[in-house]
Amino acid sequence: MAIVVTKEAVKRTAAISSSTYDAQIDALIADLTPVIEYTLSAEAVADPELTAVLSRSATEIIAGEFLAQRLREPGATEAFEAGSVRVGESPQAHADLRDPYGLMRRGWARLAPFLKPVYAKSTTRDRERRVTEESMSSW
Repeated sequence: MAIVVTKEAVKRTAAISSSTYDAQIDALIADLTPVIEYTLSAEAVADPELTAVLSRSATEIIAGEFLAQRLREPGATEAFEAGSVRVGESPQAHADLRDPYGLMRRGWARLAPFLKPVYAKSTTRDRERRVTEESMSSW
């Protein structure tokens, strides 16, 4: 059973009600769903009982990517002030622009038990990097 991600579910998760971003959301679904599905074990994808969990996780990841892209657009985190009136920046302006709402992190965390072993291993990208004298001696 394949992962099912709908535009409506992504919009609901991202709290988007207009159809302004429909094409962008459709493109993200088309781009990311196969990538997410590829990282999953064949047993998880084939299990019909897991379809809802996998689909919800993929929806969160795609909604998180959509919101991160919107926040990275020019002007999204800028403020304007005229006299005593201030049109301010988004509350997420100082958040991690890769995942400002934590949706992608939550989606991947939910998928963690179902990932192929090669994708389940942690990498140095996910850990804090520490440089010590001992580690530098081997350079």
